[in-house]
Amino acid sequence: MQITIRGHHLTITPAIEENIRYKFADMTKHLDQVNSMQVKLTKDHQLDKRSKKGSANHIAEAIIRLPGAELFAQASADDMYTSIKRLTEKLKRQLHKHRKMQQVYQPLAV
Repeated sequence: MQITIRGHHLTITPAIEENIRYKFADMTKHLDQVNSMQVKLTKDHQLDKRSKKGSANHIAEAIIRLPGAELFAQASADDMYTSIKRLTEKLKRQLHKHRKMQQVYQPLAV
């Protein structure tokens, strides 16, 4: 499985990269069909007019390519690690739903 990690307005530190690889490997360990994964981390530099702080400005997006399907999720938070955690939770739900759909539509062996 190939994981591509990109940063937009953000440098990818080894700690962030290790965190992503660990969480995604744990998430897809029971699914061998994953062709590729793309993760894009973005830091938005817009400030809130009232508080003068950026709120939910760390954005994590991911695309997981499976045979016949493509899963996409996006999460944002005040901290990059929190947004990665929220992203993996969303993708876990999608993968679980995808696996259930595959089990329902399995052709019967004759």
